[in-house]
Amino acid sequence: MRMQLYKMELYKIFHRKIFWIGILAILGLMFVYFWFAEVGDERCVIDGRSHSGYEAVQMNKKITEEYAGTVTDEKINQIVDKYGLPSELNENMPGWKDGNYLNDFVTRFFTNGSWENGVKPTERYRLKDTDLWKAYKEYNENIDSKSEKNDKKQMKTEILSMWKFKPTLEYTTGWKVFGELLQFGLILGSIMIICVISGIFAEESQTKMLPLIFTTVEGKRKDTSAKVLASFTITVLLYAGITGSAWGLCKIVYDLKGGYNLTGVVISGSMWKTVDKVPFFSYLSVLLILGMLAFLSLNAITLCISAYQDSMFGAVVVTAICWAIPLLVRIFFGGFVLILVDSMPMFLIMQVNLNDIYSIWYVIAVIAVGVLAVSLTKGILHYKVKQVV
Repeated sequence: MRMQLYKMELYKIFHRKIFWIGILAILGLMFVYFWFAEVGDERCVIDGRSHSGYEAVQMNKKITEEYAGTVTDEKINQIVDKYGLPSELNENMPGWKDGNYLNDFVTRFFTNGSWENGVKPTERYRLKDTDLWKAYKEYNENIDSKSEKNDKKQMKTEILSMWKFKPTLEYTTGWKVFGELLQFGLILGSIMIICVISGIFAEESQTKMLPLIFTTVEGKRKDTSAKVLASFTITVLLYAGITGSAWGLCKIVYDLKGGYNLTGVVISGSMWKTVDKVPFFSYLSVLLILGMLAFLSLNAITLCISAYQDSMFGAVVVTAICWAIPLLVRIFFGGFVLILVDSMPMFLIMQVNLNDIYSIWYVIAVIAVGVLAVSLTKGILHYKVKQVV
């Protein structure tokens, strides 16, 4: 009986027009954003010839392959000799007007140049004098320190040494785009969760079906759990679909490479923050975990509000307000309140937010799980009370 109710709830969700309209809208908007805002912004200048869009992506990939691998002073000199250093700033667009992926990499890590600050490169640094080298050295020394401490526990040094890195040059733009595209997709997915899941409980009150559902013993016992399980199933599938779509697009166009590096090399282009000095795949794992937590906690909050509302429209409106309120709270409050705000679904999916709270991400995650548990419990209990009323 429980499985039948579960399948019935899934059937009801899958056969709503808003569900499939939402899916098509998310995929369509993600593709438009990817092609025009990400791929369309790519630039590559070689020998005075300018490439843009998809052509620039392919050219940047091609020229990087020649120098791919461990970074050395010799490679950097060869890149500068062949492509020079950029010197022209774009007035209305990010990046160098006369740059490509290779000389932008050299400028970021081996010169004093910075297009973000409007500073043209005038000084060159050797590898061992750069923040890049210092960050990798510090990271590898921490690995060695852990290895020495664990010798007494008979942990093999070879296992820890696998986590040691060398500065590596690869075309990593795809990973940066993946994070930005994923964030955009999760924002759209959050809106869809609000619109679709808000009707799970509220619909029964609106259609006056609640008394009928609870007239049977099976309905009293299993209807609630079937609705909850169906909503979480949809949420997980939606998250997997958005993540998979973002990964697939970036893999096809950018050919995701260079992940075995520190985060600063892969996405941020600097080595200043704590998050810049952690392995990129560790950073990516946290990003995906918090994204999933954002969807699950939003689903629980939506179910809770749906249980308290007697109309689907009211549930959607109230949930949307609750989803957006943290933006206002963050503007007017500070201190510990910011930690609570960062644990809310809207901020859990923000990549720039993770860059700031990475060192305490597990605290944020625990609070998010607490919000999920409290919201879900209150929603279920109130929905069951409705049958008595």
